[in-house]
Amino acid sequence: MPLRQWKEIQEVLRTSKRIVPIAIVVFWLVMVGILLYREAVLPYLYGSLNSARTVQPQNLWLGLYFGEEQRVGFVHLRTMPGERNLEQGYAMNMLARLEIPLFSSNATFQLMGEAWQSTGEGLREFDFTVNADGHEMRLAGTAKEGVISGFFETAGEMTPFTLPVGREVLLSGSMGLGAMSLPALEPGEIAYVDAFDPTVMSVNKAKVESLRRETLVVSGEPVETVVIATTIAGFTTLAWISKDEEVIRAETPIGLIIRKITPEEAIEPMRPDDSANMITALAIKPSGILPDPDAGQIMMHLAVANPDLFPPEDNRQWRDGELFTVIRQNPKDTSRLTPLSAEESAAFLASDLFIQADNPRIIEQTKALTGDGKTPWEKATLLYQWVYENIAKEHVLSVPSALDVLDQKSGDCNEHAVLMTALARATGIPTRVVIGLAWSKTMQAFGYHAWVEVHVGQWIAMDPTFGEEVAGPTHIKLLTGSIDQWPRLLSYIGAFSIEIVENK
Repeated sequence: MPLRQWKEIQEVLRTSKRIVPIAIVVFWLVMVGILLYREAVLPYLYGSLNSARTVQPQNLWLGLYFGEEQRVGFVHLRTMPGERNLEQGYAMNMLARLEIPLFSSNATFQLMGEAWQSTGEGLREFDFTVNADGHEMRLAGTAKEGVISGFFETAGEMTPFTLPVGREVLLSGSMGLGAMSLPALEPGEIAYVDAFDPTVMSVNKAKVESLRRETLVVSGEPVETVVIATTIAGFTTLAWISKDEEVIRAETPIGLIIRKITPEEAIEPMRPDDSANMITALAIKPSGILPDPDAGQIMMHLAVANPDLFPPEDNRQWRDGELFTVIRQNPKDTSRLTPLSAEESAAFLASDLFIQADNPRIIEQTKALTGDGKTPWEKATLLYQWVYENIAKEHVLSVPSALDVLDQKSGDCNEHAVLMTALARATGIPTRVVIGLAWSKTMQAFGYHAWVEVHVGQWIAMDPTFGEEVAGPTHIKLLTGSIDQWPRLLSYIGAFSIEIVENK
């Protein structure tokens, strides 16, 4: 591609609304399950509690709103009590849909499936399919004796997995089934349980605390509820639970609300407008001067609500007194070499369910792309250029899988980063996904974004979505890791203010 054309494309992408919705994906994968928690512990820990779902079927419709009026989704949950393998419990079926405006069009995320919950032991079986604008995956498995095992299916291939968990297992995340799992706590009670999210294959500790009793008015009628606070990965939500163990209302700190609705309300077409644009709502508008994406170095003041959330320091970004500095790296600068240990190298070359670096199709694609590369950096740039030029820049609300992106050849920053990581690892370059903040000229704000770092003697940031071979200093790293680490992003939302002091 001619250099002039290359630069023109880079400028178009840099100034367009390509701060894609990784935060929204994380919210849907984690938040909905948190919002719908039954906010309790497994029944055998509180033997005096009896879940209504073990004795009678239930049918629950919940609307997902951005603010009080803008409906952006729904969840339909049904339960049927019964017996399976000599255990009492209940089957659960779920259909969930999210639809939000992503600038020029609406993006959709749909999940459907079923699970079996034992009255005494919690999650036993699950089988769910996720579809996000054509990007599809399936997760199915069983939980027994502290181990969840099953398979992950994407791009026509099935991969088995096992995951150790505690005996007390809540089904969480985008499944939205935590609410269907357990009876309610009494005010003053606190419990801790493992929360398993199949879509991102993560297990986090959930703290659930019963705060108080409160009366809500629903359709003109008073409803007695217990208010429950649920905290996972530093993100706390509130839920109002009725005596019939139904979620009447739930709230997040960022304005997402769930409340009970009728079936007729649920089937009405959703018409989300730009007031429901969560990308804009979650963006961070800096004070001071505007950041310059072409600068070699940017200095800023960062105010962080929790000191533990301050961005990590490395040879690209660091704190010096009151200033936080981010630079544009030079891959040829040997003064900044940072060797990896054998353990670190192995970790950043490994495959997982979403980054399938050892898959024959990924390996074949890598060999075809890096034949002319001699050094690790040359190979990395060849892979970067192919991903940037051949993966269409489309807004989707998907859980990215490298194989699926290789098939679909479309997606946003999540898809670009996951595929680039798989390709680079397959060619022997330690690589990791980075989640952080990046500047959008169109929004005049920092939005949540994903890119990669490749280790070529030192960690070098590359952005295959924006077309930045070396990611510029308007990229602020918050965390690294595969998709199972993405729920950590929740604790960063609303925790920052940024003042740009100097561009150099």
